[in-house]
Amino acid sequence: MTLSLLGSDVVRLVPSNVRISALGAYVPNKLRVTFDVTLENKLPSLTFTAATWPTPPAPEVVMFPLDYEITSAPGGVAGDDGNAIGVGLPGGGKVTPSVDWNGVGTSGSGAPYNFFTTAACAMAVTTDCFRWVAFGSRVEPAARRPVRSVGFDIDPSVARFRARMIVAADLIAATVTAP
Repeated sequence: MTLSLLGSDVVRLVPSNVRISALGAYVPNKLRVTFDVTLENKLPSLTFTAATWPTPPAPEVVMFPLDYEITSAPGGVAGDDGNAIGVGLPGGGKVTPSVDWNGVGTSGSGAPYNFFTTAACAMAVTTDCFRWVAFGSRVEPAARRPVRSVGFDIDPSVARFRARMIVAADLIAATVTAP
């Protein structure tokens, strides 16, 4: 068994179906951006199983947003060689994972969980607490897990952001099926 936080060399995250809510529909003065994610095991002979480190909140392969950053220009104005002026508005604001990270799909599942220390997330200010979503107890070689929806609540001034997702799983040799 190999313990691992899986990166793009072994796992592929396939996003689809981006949806943007109306301003304030879920959280006052925020937009909710949700999208679907499919998890693909890129390894031909290893199976993903529930992680033993970091200890997951459920005995499943889990994904959590390790960090997210706003990617935008500072804004400004520029003249054209004709009669047009380009105006770029500065981007900024805040991005936070929404309740759409629903763990195993049961009530309260997916709440912030401390993946790296034993400190509780409730009322504690820590950077180790992350919302999460589960993809089942096993992901077989070269297989895709069903789509899970995740989301972020963003300030309306955010034009673009990037989220880095981490998949926590152990890797075990795949069982060979007899012909």
